[in-house]
Amino acid sequence: MIVTVTLNPAVDHTLDLERFVPGDTYSVRESRIDPGGKGINVSRVLRVLNSEGS
Repeated sequence: MIVTVTLNPAVDHTLDLERFVPGDTYSVRESRIDPGGKGINVSRVLRVLNSEGS
């Protein structure tokens, strides 16, 4: 087992737009909130690499 310590986690907020035009008003099709930051991203990659080897 590998344990990572994340001192500065972040929150990634992703918005799915139909199109992007600078200065325009946007209608969001989908919104997603995920944990993020370097430590959390490293943990995700390690989990994927470990599950592929199993």
